[in-house]
Amino acid sequence: MATTRQSIIRGPGAVTFGGVTFHDASGIVAEIDSATQDVPSSIAGKLDTIKTDQTGRVTLTPVGTLSEALLAALFPAYVRTPVIGQSLFGTTDAPLAVLSRAGTKVTFNAAALTKCPDLILSPVKTAFGQAEFTALLANGKLPTETGSFYAVAAQTYNLGEPSRQGLSGNHYSAAFGTALSIPDTLDGWTVGVELQTEPVTTDSQGTIDYTLTGVNVTARCTPLGLSEAQILAALPALKGRGASLAGDDDLVISSDNGLTVTLKCASLVTGPLNWGATALRAGEIGFTANIDPSDGSLFDVEYTDPS
Repeated sequence: MATTRQSIIRGPGAVTFGGVTFHDASGIVAEIDSATQDVPSSIAGKLDTIKTDQTGRVTLTPVGTLSEALLAALFPAYVRTPVIGQSLFGTTDAPLAVLSRAGTKVTFNAAALTKCPDLILSPVKTAFGQAEFTALLANGKLPTETGSFYAVAAQTYNLGEPSRQGLSGNHYSAAFGTALSIPDTLDGWTVGVELQTEPVTTDSQGTIDYTLTGVNVTARCTPLGLSEAQILAALPALKGRGASLAGDDDLVISSDNGLTVTLKCASLVTGPLNWGATALRAGEIGFTANIDPSDGSLFDVEYTDPS
């Protein structure tokens, strides 16, 4: 039988999680991974394949619209002030839903943010890289139970469209304590937030949680106007072997659009210098954040609507 055009399912949608709606820049992808294991036999080869686990992954690149609620969802408290060893999924399930404009809603019953997007701070780029959410079984559910993993239902699309209000794409400047002032860059800043996690599994259910084991926050840019002496003085090369690199100075990157990104107790760890006919003297420099002992914070991102 021939395929009809109207039977082909396609079109955009939007994601809701934690009371926040995420509109994407380039599409939403939901993947269900049923992990498997072969059952081998020395006389017959593979006898069977058994299922060993189930996880889901939803990825999207948010559009560049800024809001306090969106930033709180993409950079939650366990990133800003990490408590190593804590559960990412917690005791109460947080559902994530993908609602298509065509009118179908797919709900993952228990989800958590497991990959923060890069923050891209530039006048000609929007603010976010790709974010990733992981979906697991609902708390206390077996895979075979109703409502354990996901649900599919018909629902009219009601999540609207992204607003131009608060669109990112602004000039950013930075200050590293009193050591460095960076008023301009070649092509903006990139702030990366890396979550380190370990799965928690059981024999009866498979993966039921992730434990936070670490958070790394870095920032990089190619600065304009910094001299050789300024960069060399800010690098830790003359510190003793084994010396701590965590300093007293924060790296604060800000713009008049209301967004401020802070790396706590930061260290400049890379600062290449270049000589050439067209080469900029300063290459791409890199900072890393360290825990602030006064309050346990590592990183912060704040937004005040300038309107």
